[in-house]
Amino acid sequence: MIRAVLLILILLSSVASVANAQGIPGGTEPVSVSIFPQYPRPFQTVTVSPRSTLIDLSASTVRVSVNGTNVYEGSGTQSMSVRAGALGERTTIIVSVTDPSGRVYTKQQVLRPAEVSLVLEPASTAHPFYQGGGLVASEGRVRLIAVADLRTAPGTRLPSSSLVYTWRLGSRVLTDASGIGKSTFVATAPVRYRNADISVTVTSPDNTLVGEARTLVSAVDPIARIYRNDPLLGPNFDVALTDRFSMPDTEATFRAVGYFFAVPPTFAWTVNNATNGTDKDITVRATGNGQGTARLGLTTTEAAARRTADTAVIVDFGKTTGFGFFGL
Repeated sequence: MIRAVLLILILLSSVASVANAQGIPGGTEPVSVSIFPQYPRPFQTVTVSPRSTLIDLSASTVRVSVNGTNVYEGSGTQSMSVRAGALGERTTIIVSVTDPSGRVYTKQQVLRPAEVSLVLEPASTAHPFYQGGGLVASEGRVRLIAVADLRTAPGTRLPSSSLVYTWRLGSRVLTDASGIGKSTFVATAPVRYRNADISVTVTSPDNTLVGEARTLVSAVDPIARIYRNDPLLGPNFDVALTDRFSMPDTEATFRAVGYFFAVPPTFAWTVNNATNGTDKDITVRATGNGQGTARLGLTTTEAAARRTADTAVIVDFGKTTGFGFFGL
């Protein structure tokens, strides 16, 4: 009976010695590896740094190998640069630490680059033939689309419908917007002068491939523009009138456009600071035989949000003295 107890004690002592040689009890990792960026893109340079809060790395021997090739041997927490491979290509990083007592601790990290991009599609106002990129309206709707390229091996791309998308606002996970195949996220933009930090983490079904993208969503101030609206050719959206306009005939029609409002704005025209219409078009006419100038002003307003934008143009007309000028 005594021999049996002694035998059990010897076995328990041996098991404890093996555990101490491989790790530190309590679940704390004795050695960790810091990778920056955490989710590299193809062929991106990555910074690798050994870390430990339990082992004095400055008094230990640290060895780092990449795909079986030693790239560093020394002491301390010196960082080194490693170039990631192609899409889905494995880059194996092994950090081995031998402490002053001779114990060896090993940590392995595998990099498999992925490509994730975010496409921002703001829902803001512009003229119907506007070819530029829409800008974010304050408190307007914004759609973000995650375009992910995750490959199990170069050339083998996983379908986007099978990927897991985790959307975040800052550090907060947006649970309702996240899930399998949820590559699109629709949100409300922040107010002017505030930014929304939106990120998405895309993971393969087996969690072996991970990619990430982030963007700052910032609203812009709305703007107002005036265009000549020709009765035959229609509005000339190629040229906005912001300085002076020489009216070749006795009358001309102008079109109002409000850019980057969350909803279509209302319009208010003025001629020489006198209110003169609320339609999107205004026709002005010179009377008599004189020449002169008039100030044509436009104010666009989004009433619910109390946002406005103003613009004006000086209209030159007539040839001789004695004139009149009014809007229709």
